Amino acid sequence: MAGKGDGGVSGESESIADKYFVCTECLVEGNVQSFVDLFYLTHALDGADNEEEETLALASYDTLQFLKTQLTEAEVANRQAQHDTVFGSYMGIAQYYQDQQDYKTAVYFLTKALDVSRIAKQTTLEAEANQALGLAQEKMGNLRAAIDYHETHRQLLEHAGLELPQASGRHLIGAYKALAEELEREGDYAGCIEYLEKSLEAASSLKDRAGEGLALEQLGNALMLQEKHNKASERFHQFLAICQETDDKIAEGSACSSLASAYEAMGDRAQSIKYLEAFHEIALTTGELSAQREACGRLGVIFNTAGDFMLSVHYFTKSFEISRSLGDQKAVDAARVNLGVARGCAKKAAYMDVVNNKMDALLSWKNRRTPLDEK
Repeated sequence: MAGKGDGGVSGESESIADKYFVCTECLVEGNVQSFVDLFYLTHALDGADNEEEETLALASYDTLQFLKTQLTEAEVANRQAQHDTVFGSYMGIAQYYQDQQDYKTAVYFLTKALDVSRIAKQTTLEAEANQALGLAQEKMGNLRAAIDYHETHRQLLEHAGLELPQASGRHLIGAYKALAEELEREGDYAGCIEYLEKSLEAASSLKDRAGEGLALEQLGNALMLQEKHNKASERFHQFLAICQETDDKIAEGSACSSLASAYEAMGDRAQSIKYLEAFHEIALTTGELSAQREACGRLGVIFNTAGDFMLSVHYFTKSFEISRSLGDQKAVDAARVNLGVARGCAKKAAYMDVVNNKMDALLSWKNRRTPLDEK
């Protein structure tokens, strides 16, 4: 007779025999519900075309025995109203399937555990089940369902007078932000802002200053997309205050950059320049070359628009030099064009004066490339 390792057909036959044997044991022992659940678990994937699902269906004998033990323990304990044991068995099975990344089956048993906790009227167990369901729904990408479970988990703990663990709070914040980002991609900016506000509130309740800052930055960005520039600037100012409080220089630079964008959108050039200069100074302090280049490039543009061509040339020159030091050819090419335009604008008045009043100097420049300012 061929061994287990001699072929897929032999291994599959043994797996089917194992399933038949273990399921039959449940019936012989009088555990009908365990038989039903085990039959579902071991046969639900048998008709699958997916190779990975077929592998899951052909569970090992040890796995079958583990599932049988957990299910029968739960059934026997349920008859005796030992709710803690039933709850523990269902949670154990759910954890096994989560480890296998089979979150659909995990949710099935987590829901059974939740039902048991409610029958037992044990708030802490109900909170635990809700948290586990929230995490499983996150893994499945069901963000709204995940948020519902996470919020219920928080409410149950509050009702019991217990503090929400930091890790649990961060999962709720993460779910809020993930849904906000999804809504932003869909163009639902109002919904995005709603969940970012919830994220901010949750971070505040945890006294998570860094989390508050990130939520404020994202809120400001979302408000900018809605062209609510004044409200966006308020959020960016709050973000800046937290960055300064926590001495996070990199985030402080980001806040100044965002404020510059908000004031530019509102037409307040002076304030925009103020925060761009602050952004540049912070970037010099932290040594972030990319941030320095961005600040210099933006200052070059704003001064060129304002007609201050000498300062525009000054900042575009810095932007060009940084791009060259970074070896970023695409950025070098763009900076070279900007610098050329700025230099041209800076010399435009002198050139037009020559054109209008000093034709001999212009002809000399054309013939011998004598600098115009020497004439």
